Amino acid sequence: MFMLHGRLGAKPGKRDDLLKIMSEAGEPLPGNRLYVVAVDETDADGVWATEIWESQEAHAASLRLDHVQQRIARAMPLIDTGGITQQRLDARAGIPG
Repeated sequence: MFMLHGRLGAKPGKRDDLLKIMSEAGEPLPGNRLYVVAVDETDADGVWATEIWESQEAHAASLRLDHVQQRIARAMPLIDTGGITQQRLDARAGIPG
C-alpha cells in the first residue's frame, strides 16, 4: 500500500473554493482505496488530504488521467505552493479490504 497525507495551503480567502474542487465526486480512480479531504478549523487556509493507493504506480497512473489533470489545473491557481506539506507513508495495517 502507498499512502499520502498532506496539507495544501490555499491562497488567502480561497480555502472553500479549493475544498470544493478537491471534494467533487468524479470518475473512479483505479487502485485508490481511500481519499479523504478535511479541514482544521484553526487553520484558515489549509486543506488536508489523505489518500491510500494499492501502489505508488497506481497513484502515478491516476495523475495521467484527463479528468484528474483537469481538476488539478482548476485547483492550482488557488494553491499557495509554499504552504504544501506532504508525507509519503508505507501503510501497514487498518486498510479496508
